[in-house]
Amino acid sequence: MKKSISLLLVLLSAILFLTACSGGKDRSTFLREHISDYNITESAHRIVQALKPKNYHLLRVIDEEKRAAAIKMYLKPTLTLEIDNPKITAKLLDCNPTLAVDLPLRIGLYNELDGTTHLVYTNPEYWSLKHNIRDKTCIQLINLMARDLDIASDAIRKSQR
Repeated sequence: MKKSISLLLVLLSAILFLTACSGGKDRSTFLREHISDYNITESAHRIVQALKPKNYHLLRVIDEEKRAAAIKMYLKPTLTLEIDNPKITAKLLDCNPTLAVDLPLRIGLYNELDGTTHLVYTNPEYWSLKHNIRDKTCIQLINLMARDLDIASDAIRKSQR
């Protein structure tokens, strides 16, 4: 019995690993990626505005392109947004303090050479696996954050207006 459970866990781990490492547009089940209809600056603005009514606050914008230029490297336009909803964060950290490595939320925006702007973030639903969250209330909060990030991704598409 223990051998079959161990074998099952190894197989599930292998499947998760292979899924996470697969290439393509959906890089993994752990990341969500969307294409924006706007430039990188407007996309960042729209994301922040879409999350503001949900009590998210912009903590910091990191201009990765400027940081790379400071060390004489070229990088396509890339921004990292750090966004937080203090109430949700505090409750999630109470669920499991290891979530501190994933909070505040980090949203990446980057441009391809053709000018296409991409939005990418870690799927919060992955946190329940990563941090071994099983509490129903905590999972509901994680799902709430996932829905809020869906709202942010809708804000960067003209067809969603």
